[in-house]
Amino acid sequence: MEALPHTPTDNPPASGEPFRGVFSTQTQAFIGFGATKRRVKQNIHIFAEEQPDGSYLVRNLNKNFIPTGKARPISREQLLTDYLPEPDLYMNKVVPMMRRVQKNVEAGDAHRSESELMSAEFEYKNALRVDEEHIRATFGLGLTYLDRGELDNAKLVCRRLISLEAAFGEEHKHLFNEFGIKMRKHKMYEQALLYYFKAYRLSKTDDHLLYNIARTYFERGKLKLSLKFLAMAKAINPAFPEAETLSRAIERKALEEFSVPTGRARLQSDD
Repeated sequence: MEALPHTPTDNPPASGEPFRGVFSTQTQAFIGFGATKRRVKQNIHIFAEEQPDGSYLVRNLNKNFIPTGKARPISREQLLTDYLPEPDLYMNKVVPMMRRVQKNVEAGDAHRSESELMSAEFEYKNALRVDEEHIRATFGLGLTYLDRGELDNAKLVCRRLISLEAAFGEEHKHLFNEFGIKMRKHKMYEQALLYYFKAYRLSKTDDHLLYNIARTYFERGKLKLSLKFLAMAKAINPAFPEAETLSRAIERKALEEFSVPTGRARLQSDD
């Protein structure tokens, strides 16, 4: 983010960092109807980031000059043909705004680590006012609400996270796990399962995710479903000590709540 901009036609910087920059293009559209219909020109600005294979991922800039939305691939040739570089906009608008958001999020994280939850909420919300899709700020705000026991607000943040596919990326796995565990501890089982199943649709081979689903069903009292997802986790990773521990806990719970025949019936009847 902080490297000086250069055009993709230049030699790469000595640091070997990938190119990042802002480009613009002009589109035409019609507004109005009938006699009032007219053609207007609109400038579109994008943030482009070079990938290891030489292609680029681009995102549109929002009104606050922050890259937003789902990244889409574009070739170097298409970038140079269809767009004009905007180095001044990148250095004078985009970089300062991205640094500002980063500063807010880091301050929010610091306050949350010290249990200064009102200050943490303030910083995360400041970040989200500028970049409403910022993943770390969204997770941070949700975790702050959970720490304060504000479950209705936490549910709203959960719905927001489910709508952001980037929240389920590998780089956010620590925050993803922390958020799911805290929802489960607050007995937000329905929200936790919706959250986990969104991740499951994106990755069906994550043994820890399957374990988390099994653990949530276990705490909800759905023992058959818990065993089902636990078996899936163990099929992927047979050497999974937490899964063995949960398996024994399920058997103990069945034996405690019912006689052995009734317990078996319970395992067969869960939906």
